[in-house]
Amino acid sequence: MTIADREAELWLTPRLEALVAGSHVLGEEAVAADPSRLRLIESDAPVWTVDPVDGTSNFIAGRETFGVMVALVRSGVTEQAWIYLPVSGDLAVAGRGGGAWWHSGGGTARLDAGHGPDDLREIVGAFNTRFMPDEWRERVESLVGCVGREANDLCSAVDYTAVARGLKDIVTYHRMMPWDHVPGSLIVREAGGVVRDMASGADYAPRKLAGPHLVARDEHSWHLVADVARRR
Repeated sequence: MTIADREAELWLTPRLEALVAGSHVLGEEAVAADPSRLRLIESDAPVWTVDPVDGTSNFIAGRETFGVMVALVRSGVTEQAWIYLPVSGDLAVAGRGGGAWWHSGGGTARLDAGHGPDDLREIVGAFNTRFMPDEWRERVESLVGCVGREANDLCSAVDYTAVARGLKDIVTYHRMMPWDHVPGSLIVREAGGVVRDMASGADYAPRKLAGPHLVARDEHSWHLVADVARRR
């Protein structure tokens, strides 16, 4: 946590809450100060999820791979999402059922994650295994040597938008804090991708806070990786 995280969330909170009557902000910094606020995600009232600086360690180190993530959830369903990458000025936006869009360099294009490779050895992905139980951590880590290339930016904002743009094929996660995953999951899905729990096979939902999730650019890529992990 840095002063930038705190100040950005404090600036965003009243402005977001003013946009939708009766809404509340569920921010990473506020939950760090008061963990009971995490229960807001169970509410049927409108909830804004906010990660003011995603990829804080990259930000501190002076790397470009950090972002700001915001989403609007109603009754446990993600309605809208935004991921902003401040250094490049790029913005990903999605609305439920309305597609995902990439705003960059003054232009706007619809996001299409496309189709991943047919061969596991050509897969490009990020493998986040921290917080995974031993069984799943071992399964996922065993995949690293089987894929074509590991490319982990240590930033959900960058990884989710990379999958939505077809620049990465897959990303794995386990600790599913809403501010980290609600925005990106909608953007990836609206771009044609999949975000699903490898153990249960259930699609990710904002109220799901843990599970070996696999983000993939298409259904085929999800099965190509998840089916191997399940057999190990």
